[in-house]
Amino acid sequence: MSEEHPEDPLAESAGDQTPRIDRYTLLELISVHPPGEQFDGYRQFPTELWRGHDEILDRPVSIRLMRKDDARLNRVLGAARAAALVDDRRLLRILDVLDVPGNAGEQARTAVVSEWATGQHLADRLSGGGLFDPTVAVEIIVEISRALATCAQHDVGHGRLRPTCILWTEAGEIRIRGLAIDAALFGPIDPAAPDADVDGLGGLLYAMVTGRWPALAIDPQTVHIPLAPAAGRTVPMPSRVRAGVPAEVDDLVNRSVRQVARPRGAVPITSVEGFAVAAGSAIDYLAPVTTTQAAGVGSRLRTAAGNIARPAAAPAQQAIDDDLVDYLPRERATTPASFVRRGVSVLLAIALVFGIGWLGWQQLTSDPAVQEQQAAEQEEFSALLDTEAVPFEEDFGSGLTAVLPIQSARSYDPLGDDDGDGQPDGAEGRERNPRAVRAIDSDGATAWLTRRYDSPNVGRKGGVGLIVDLGSPKELATVEVGLVGFGTDLDIRVADQLLDDPDLWTEFASVKEAGPEITLRSPRKVTGQYVLIWLTGLPIISETSGTDDPRYQGGIRQVTITGLDPPEAFAGE
Repeated sequence: MSEEHPEDPLAESAGDQTPRIDRYTLLELISVHPPGEQFDGYRQFPTELWRGHDEILDRPVSIRLMRKDDARLNRVLGAARAAALVDDRRLLRILDVLDVPGNAGEQARTAVVSEWATGQHLADRLSGGGLFDPTVAVEIIVEISRALATCAQHDVGHGRLRPTCILWTEAGEIRIRGLAIDAALFGPIDPAAPDADVDGLGGLLYAMVTGRWPALAIDPQTVHIPLAPAAGRTVPMPSRVRAGVPAEVDDLVNRSVRQVARPRGAVPITSVEGFAVAAGSAIDYLAPVTTTQAAGVGSRLRTAAGNIARPAAAPAQQAIDDDLVDYLPRERATTPASFVRRGVSVLLAIALVFGIGWLGWQQLTSDPAVQEQQAAEQEEFSALLDTEAVPFEEDFGSGLTAVLPIQSARSYDPLGDDDGDGQPDGAEGRERNPRAVRAIDSDGATAWLTRRYDSPNVGRKGGVGLIVDLGSPKELATVEVGLVGFGTDLDIRVADQLLDDPDLWTEFASVKEAGPEITLRSPRKVTGQYVLIWLTGLPIISETSGTDDPRYQGGIRQVTITGLDPPEAFAGE
């Protein structure tokens, strides 16, 4: 992520005075994040991050400035409101949201104010090759995952975990910054991951023990540390990158990070709460249980540099006064008579124990109910021995899904009439078909766009869409769609052949007012070869909003589908 330091327009307008926004003074421009790609009806502009000062409460703050005509603003404001509801000391909290009026030389902007903490982030700690002890790394990830589990109780996720969002304060506390807002601005690190926070937690643990980020084909500047080496289409487990990494760390990582090689039979972690529980269990194996008070993570981090092995000083020899020797206990003398007395006592005790046990057994076995129970257990055991063996049937519905490869994509406009014959075109109808491949090219900067319509319901014809071909019938788990603009109504439908009527396709899921990223799951099992993304409502083009002739246009930037092959039937069954 590049950082620029242009002249500040607020400072120019204020002359020699320090720029201010209401009660907040802007002290230092930390970074400027350049805009992403722009589409029709979906525009982004640079955002600024400032270090500021709250004059009323006399405390440092962080101020994010973005233009009010930025297409991401509503999503960022929603994320800020949601994040402000979470109260956890480990989070850098949202404090305020302000409108910044524009002037002749500057657009109106919105300021999101949050806590400021002085310290060092994880990327800085790793940049010098300072790797973490695996046990300390797991303890840290437990703290982070528990904080995010608290957020999950409020239906809030971080969405973009990376080394630069984990901060250690000067007091040794762990703080997490960018809750929900970073993802609203820039999206997840791996859009194909089933759960961005689970994938991010595993990535942070991988980074702490190896110094590398477990991902392929991303810009290393996104995470500010080197990427893990590639092993085909995956990255190796931590123990194959750094010697001495315990199996518990490997298990946490390969069950959570999508692009790490996963051993056969490993059950994926599907929620932040599940990750926190699994990480807490790993501590039981990595850290011994003691009767002394364990030091906290912050204390261990502060004192790690000072834990250098030193030769222990020999304890001083205790001096014993010769006059006190007579008061020290003497060794008890042993005689043959004492051995006889001890032997008789032991024999009597054994006889007493056996006698009590025999009486108890007689009482139990004399009960008719006990005798019937014993007879039933014996009969059940005999039936088990006589039963024929039943072959084990593997459960293919265990949820071990993967990203399904997409063979091709084409547009779908069955209700259109491009040939002008007065009849709907059916399955042969296509709208801007040459651009359909842009939705599956793994490049989020390109997109398939619809035509511009004069009404949100696709020119009153009801819908238009895109069909992706999986090559063969698959059992679908999730469909993630990157959309152009805000406010798209869409249905996901599945079929094994191209049908003229979209209503004949099997419904997978539907959503209203979606954008720009949406992940859909079906409440039931759905299998098919073709997946239809059917747009039934289009967002308004921003530059036409408020005019006498509003126009509407939608689009699809990226499609990612997860699932698995349906179970094959055994021969003859």
